[in-house]
Order: sequence, then structure tokens, then C-alpha cells
Amino acid sequence: MTTLLVDTSVLVKWFHSEGESQLIEARAILGATRRGEIEARVIDLAIYEMGNVLLRSLHWSASDVADQLDDLIVICGAPLAIAAAWLRQAADIGATHGLTFYDACWAAAAQALGISLVSVDAQLLTAGLAESPAALVERVRLHR
Repeated sequence: MTTLLVDTSVLVKWFHSEGESQLIEARAILGATRRGEIEARVIDLAIYEMGNVLLRSLHWSASDVADQLDDLIVICGAPLAIAAAWLRQAADIGATHGLTFYDACWAAAAQALGISLVSVDAQLLTAGLAESPAALVERVRLHR
């Protein structure tokens, strides 16, 4: 089974659609995860980023945010904690590619786990540190 690390730029598309790009492909990843065809994982940072996006940017109620985060954990399992060695790697990746430390943490975790990072973050994609949902759907041949 294919295991991937799915960052917040993709996760938000699972629960919100207005103005989102690659929505069909992101939702295909969600569907395949729910069907047990792939395993989508997240790092603990996803909980904080998603909560922030839903609460501050999308203005969801506190109850709806909490419910959605519960759903995320059901879908992806318990978030993976950032290992100490990943932090050092993240700092190196961030410095090398001019990324935020947050984005570099996603890339470091994926590298350490030996799995693909799926993202729509332009800087991660340009640096070759992530794969877009569209590219993943094509590579793994997921049904849209």
C-alpha cells in the first residue's frame, strides 16, 4: 500500500472547496484513503495549521473546527510527532531552499520516513520536495 504525507495545503481541500485548486485530485486522495487504497499520514503540525486555517481564515465556529480536527485524526490516524533529528534536517532544508521552517518540517518528515509529501505549496513543489495532488493521482492512478 502506498503511504504518503499530506500537508495542510491539501488537507484543507478535504473540508473546504471554495476557491481551492486541485480540489478533485485532493478529494481523490481522501477517497482512496477512506477506501483503504492508500495511507495518508500527517505530522502533528497539521493539527495546528488546520485549526488555524479553519478558525482564523475561514471563520469556522470553535465546535466545527474541533469536529473537523477529530475527523482528520480518524482519517489519517494519530499525527506523527516531529523527531529531534527531523528538526535539524528541517533547518537545513529551510536554509537551502529558502522555505519557512514549517514547510521544511513537512519535507524533512517525508524524507525521514521515505515517503512522498503531497502539497500544493509552490515553494515545496519548485524545490522538488513535494508532489502535487494531480501528479500523485496520475502516478498512483487513483480514481477521481
